[in-house]
Amino acid sequence: EFGEVYKGRLKLPGKREIYVAIKTLKAGYSEKQRRDFLSEASIMGQFDHPNIIRLEGVVTKSRPVMIVTEFMENGALDSFLR
Repeated sequence: EFGEVYKGRLKLPGKREIYVAIKTLKAGYSEKQRRDFLSEASIMGQFDHPNIIRLEGVVTKSRPVMIVTEFMENGALDSFLR
């Protein structure tokens, strides 16, 4: 809904490299879309459970704005369940 999703690699100091999903906010977004996008990240950051996708980080100080989450190897849950 908000933009594009990409696959990437995240390497944090002292940790092994992991695959991540990078969700971007599309260009030309409204302030409401930006708030909704960041609200989604805020909600995701409240959970720490093996059955809920893990938030790795949020990029807000550069463009595009991004949400970085763990990479779901089997793709979108609805597609996987079908």
